[in-house]
Amino acid sequence: MSKSRKIIAGFLCLALTFGITGCDQSGSSPKPPSTSETEEDYTVDIGDITLDIEENKNIEGAVVNYIGTYNPTKAGDVKPAYTYFTETYKATLEVDLYADSEIMEKLAVLINGGESPDLVDQRDNSFPYYIGKNTYMALDEYMDMSAPQWKEVTEYIERFSIGGKHYYYPVFYYVSPRVLIYNRGKFVELGISDPKELYDKNEWTWDTFYSCMDQFVSKTKAEVPDAIGVYGSMATAFMDSTGTPLIDLKDDQLINNLNNSDIDRAQSFLENLKKQELSKLEYGSGYNNVAHEPVILGYAAFHSMGDWKITDYSKKQSKDPDMDIMFVPFPRDPNADKYYMGLNTFAYLVPAGAKDVEASCVFINCVRMTKTDPELMKKVDESIMKEKKYTEEQYELWKYLQTVSNFDPENLVYDFAYHIDEQTCNDVIIKFCENIPFVTDEETSTWTAMRTSLAPILENSITSINGDLKK
Repeated sequence: MSKSRKIIAGFLCLALTFGITGCDQSGSSPKPPSTSETEEDYTVDIGDITLDIEENKNIEGAVVNYIGTYNPTKAGDVKPAYTYFTETYKATLEVDLYADSEIMEKLAVLINGGESPDLVDQRDNSFPYYIGKNTYMALDEYMDMSAPQWKEVTEYIERFSIGGKHYYYPVFYYVSPRVLIYNRGKFVELGISDPKELYDKNEWTWDTFYSCMDQFVSKTKAEVPDAIGVYGSMATAFMDSTGTPLIDLKDDQLINNLNNSDIDRAQSFLENLKKQELSKLEYGSGYNNVAHEPVILGYAAFHSMGDWKITDYSKKQSKDPDMDIMFVPFPRDPNADKYYMGLNTFAYLVPAGAKDVEASCVFINCVRMTKTDPELMKKVDESIMKEKKYTEEQYELWKYLQTVSNFDPENLVYDFAYHIDEQTCNDVIIKFCENIPFVTDEETSTWTAMRTSLAPILENSITSINGDLKK
């Protein structure tokens, strides 16, 4: 058996053993575009749009086999690109959908059986963990980073290179991928400063965030005894706001920052919120951490959630003219030298053994152009507003945060905490990034105790992954 075949077989074994998937349990990493509660099917007219990409590619008749958790032929963010792809290149996508928990196991079976799909959406740990397992193909000979659609994000693509090769070309960029959603109407009623106005004035900090929550709870406690300041996980966002990610990637190696003082300060801040009963992972009984009712009903000041959740609120709001829901990025660390924000990305990857790499890369280029070509961007705006029901104000901020050129790259922090093996992610990262400051068991009831208890497991995992990345 060749070395690459052994690695793929090992990947299959891992997938079948652990049911490997992206390890985020509560939406801290971005979901694929438009993965809201429903997907609407409607026509997109691309008219006479001509994109500045290689239209002379002869891929007519190509059928790109895609496996993923959502349908890119219907998703509002992607459908205009798919329409352009089919009408210009006379190619199409064959879509096979699977549950999030099934994707990597299915991919492993297909690769091992010599039936690799052509395209798959990313999982949390696609990069760099599965790059080290030879699960995906390098695309350097098929992609041109000097092309218009990639010019402004070249620096970020380079961040995701391994051994000088580029497997991962992010098409979507999410600045502050986790946001704080709030009922602005309730804030106005209670006389609490509007977080969006604070953000616009550069006054949105850990301190003002705390003040908003403290006021909300104090003013609603008599009417709502279990009122809280915030629910949902948020540790990654706070760590990133210090400018230091929990796990970094430098020179093709993961860097463990667990003992960094910035990490300790962020986690201590969150631990204090718990002690003051301002935060919970889930709001009370009957509501999980993705439920939107607590904010709408005025039981909680903020819902910490991935930005994909906003559309569920906006669809509710579209049916109720009295509802006023807004969101803001995570607050600035008052002790940091800059307003650091987390950055996440979304991409399609080409699995090892794919039959039609060229057509897959053409599709990736078309999708990226939805963020750079003015005419196609207009079509995307129309498509998203039709599907997601954002207000103009919500969409303006959402779009601003997804335009990476609006930000200084030095202010954007990419955290690789969720990009490691599934077992360690479940045993360690979720506890560090989602359970703090919510744990109640005696052994790890404090941040310090949890860090001491789990540090060796994390270090062993990183050492193992770094070994794979050197091969």
